[in-house]
Amino acid sequence: MRTLEIHGQEFNSLKGFYKSLEPCLIAGQCPWGQNLDSLDEIVSCNFNYSDNRENDINRIIWTDFQKSKNEINEKRGDKTVIEIIDEIFNSNEMIEFTKK
Repeated sequence: MRTLEIHGQEFNSLKGFYKSLEPCLIAGQCPWGQNLDSLDEIVSCNFNYSDNRENDINRIIWTDFQKSKNEINEKRGDKTVIEIIDEIFNSNEMIEFTKK
C-alpha cells in the first residue's frame, strides 16, 4: 500500500497541483497529460501503470485542502476544478481520500 500526500501549501495553481503529482507516477507507461481527463485515468489505475500491484496508491491525503480550494477557483461548467478533482479522487473505491 502506498500513500500519496498532497501538500496544499506547496502550490497555488492548477499547474502546481499537477506538478505535485508527478513524483507518484512511477513504473509503467503512464499517459500523464496534466489535465482532468488524464487525472481521471491515472486515478482509475491507482496511479500505477505497471503489473506490480505493490505500486498502487491506496490512500491520498491532501493537507491544506481548504487553502487549495480557496486559491484554485477555476471553473469547468458549474463546478470548480477542485470539486471535480475531489470527485475524481473519490471515484475509485480502492483509494481512501482524506482532506485535512
